[in-house]
Amino acid sequence: MSKYNRHKNRISKADPLYGTGTSIVTPNRPQNLSTYISPVQLNRLRVDVRMWREAIAEAEYAYYPYRVKMQQIFIDTILNGHVAALVERRQDLTMLREFEVLDKAGKVSQVLTEQLEESEWFEHFQLYTLDAEMFGYSLISLGDIKDDQFTDIGIVRRWCVSPDRKEATRFIYDPQGQKWDDEPFKNWHVYVKTRSENGVSPCGYGLFYKIALYEIFLRNTLGFNGDFVELYSQPYRVGKTTKTTESERAELEQALKNMGSSGYAIIDPMDEITFLETALGGTGYKGYESLEARCQAVVSKLILGHADAIDSIPGKLGSGQGDKDASPVAMALADKQSKDGKKLQRITTNDLFPKIAALGLKGYDGASFRYKNDSELQETRQKEDAANLQTAQIALAMKNAGLKMDAKYYQERTGIITSDAPDPVAPPIPGEGDKKPVAGDRVKNRLRNLYK
Repeated sequence: MSKYNRHKNRISKADPLYGTGTSIVTPNRPQNLSTYISPVQLNRLRVDVRMWREAIAEAEYAYYPYRVKMQQIFIDTILNGHVAALVERRQDLTMLREFEVLDKAGKVSQVLTEQLEESEWFEHFQLYTLDAEMFGYSLISLGDIKDDQFTDIGIVRRWCVSPDRKEATRFIYDPQGQKWDDEPFKNWHVYVKTRSENGVSPCGYGLFYKIALYEIFLRNTLGFNGDFVELYSQPYRVGKTTKTTESERAELEQALKNMGSSGYAIIDPMDEITFLETALGGTGYKGYESLEARCQAVVSKLILGHADAIDSIPGKLGSGQGDKDASPVAMALADKQSKDGKKLQRITTNDLFPKIAALGLKGYDGASFRYKNDSELQETRQKEDAANLQTAQIALAMKNAGLKMDAKYYQERTGIITSDAPDPVAPPIPGEGDKKPVAGDRVKNRLRNLYK
């Protein structure tokens, strides 16, 4: 008996809704692999460089590779404030863009576009898809359908997902699991992976693996810096007393403990309280600041493409450096936006729409998804207008010099349809009424005036 049939029989006996026939599901019953996974808590371990090295070794096992340690590291990596801010900024570059849905005829469908714009589930789908770039992969479970909406879309636990075997396992380090490409789970899940960089696995490790090393140093630096401040920046309180009884000495000790938030003490004339400050720290604290800044700069480069992409002056695409062509920061952000947008367009069109169409959502059969490029079109138009203005100024300079730019050449350079301007009409000849001068009258008039 196959593993699939054994699983089918177990479900048939446990859930009468599935019936006892050959099919384990009813046609419209949602299938979520998260319910296949046993509800066992994942231990959060102390992360260090050694564990970082062990994680990649575990992911590159020749037989039965796993991503458990790697994902254990990643769930702590995202807790770093700087990393979290960078990830959110990169996702905002795509999430704040306007999009549209095209029907199978290639025309924009306002109904489908508005339906997705107002859907919380599609917003979550986009975020889960973008998360794959960080974590290496995402197995998205669409969940139940109600009123053409997926009401409980979610992510399958990554430490129970094997990108190498394309299975979700009940427990971590389980060598066998349920394939999401098999029925009845196929149409209820969307698998998003990243590019493999070394060919060992069909799926990449995600940006978080490269970031994790620097995040480990950032985390340790924060702890070391806290110890430094406690040792060398916080004044040390010293109390001197001639009292010998424990109760009286305890009163002075309690007063020293409570010296914070406007604390005070009542002491005898022979008692003394002093605050000792030390200069032993010198400039040692700068070492922590320097290491932290260098690590944060590398993390910023990895996620947003530039070290100053999160801290620079706000402006176009969050950079504030002016025109995109003149700003490395804006160019880096624009590149990340374009890269993520193309991937989301491809995943949505090729994977999501066919699946939800098969599940019964109307209008998505043959539909496609794309982001609007209004800002890019506007920038292109501005550049074209500036170039056309220069050509027009050259044509004007030629005219003032008695020359004339060919209309066909002007049209080829600017794309603007033109025609030759008519010759100016000469004024009426004095003394000859309303008689209109012909083309040669202007020369006659000049000669007549010359020999008067």
